[in-house]
Amino acid sequence: MNQTKLEEMSSFFNARADHYDTHHLNGIDGGIESKQILASFLPASVETLLDFGVGTGLELDEIIKKFPNIQVTGIDISENMLKKIETRFPGDKIRLFCGDYLIMDFEENYYDAVLSSMTLHHYTHEVKLALYQKIYKSLAKGGVYIENDFMLSEYEFDDPQKQEDNLFSEYQRQKSEQHLSDETYYHFDTPCTVANQKKLLQLAGFYPVEEVWRLKNNVTLLARKNMP
Repeated sequence: MNQTKLEEMSSFFNARADHYDTHHLNGIDGGIESKQILASFLPASVETLLDFGVGTGLELDEIIKKFPNIQVTGIDISENMLKKIETRFPGDKIRLFCGDYLIMDFEENYYDAVLSSMTLHHYTHEVKLALYQKIYKSLAKGGVYIENDFMLSEYEFDDPQKQEDNLFSEYQRQKSEQHLSDETYYHFDTPCTVANQKKLLQLAGFYPVEEVWRLKNNVTLLARKNMP
């Protein structure tokens, strides 16, 4: 694999905010469709939405068009990305927070829906499980979590688990060779298998967990919180 200097996560995205939309619309499979279709998976009665790793808010265009009164909370580690949202939705009632969603507190039993798009393919199973547990708690009864991300499957790899293992190993190798801290997150794509993503969400309490859209490695899962 080609090796380049790994960049700390917020620095990576701050440096690329001006080109983020172009890359996501033209540089990945699914492009604008993968963003627009997310609105169709939200409950018709949705009033409150948490969008973490919100980036420039590409997916919010269709959501706000379909649900003009929705109250959106957006979190992102990149200040420059959030500035793009302020330009995209001037005067709209979107609460924006700049910070690391992995360590931030979410309101509990509050949101009708939680959404993430193209943000979680950098983290380990352990990190994701802790986040999914926090998301589960943040949702109101009957709420949904929608995850759109790069995922590995048998549609592209004979052994998707082996591919996942190789990516995590390569990330660790590069960090070691570059003498980087395990306490800091660096930008390196480590997508997990669809099967592992579903299992982690189920371990966090979600049921059912369904694959609702796919184009090659661009996959959307829908997970429900059904508490007694």
